[in-house]
Amino acid sequence: MYDILIFVYETFFSSGVYPTNAVLQNRLFAAGFEPEDVEQALAWLEVVDELPRGDLAECRVDSLRCLSDDEFDKLGQEGWGFLSFLEASGILNPVQREWIISSGMAIEGGTISLDRLKLITLTVFWRQGQPLDVLLMEELTGDGEPLVH
Repeated sequence: MYDILIFVYETFFSSGVYPTNAVLQNRLFAAGFEPEDVEQALAWLEVVDELPRGDLAECRVDSLRCLSDDEFDKLGQEGWGFLSFLEASGILNPVQREWIISSGMAIEGGTISLDRLKLITLTVFWRQGQPLDVLLMEELTGDGEPLVH
């Protein structure tokens, strides 16, 4: 699925295009992705699309977030540290953090690598139509290096 997310990022992110799932499905099949992988990726994107948007300006920034054991196992210490850093830096607010955690939890498998968490973060911001700061883009994309090693 991560290969599909990379393809979607490279194909649509910079253009600001938000294709419907039907259009996206056709593009993914045309690019040669397996139907099972496309179905899984589209289902995950639907989860992202259904995340509550809320009023980001009214977020409480003085709250404390504790992870469940399952969340910590999925994000790992490095991933949680990354999200905590983004939030402490004012780049990520609590609602956006929850979008990313929820999106990561919806992916099957074990611990998410930091590179993959960055890809999830990019995808969540893109699907939610959130503008990204230039420095955040450099951090998330590795400044021209491949998104996932």
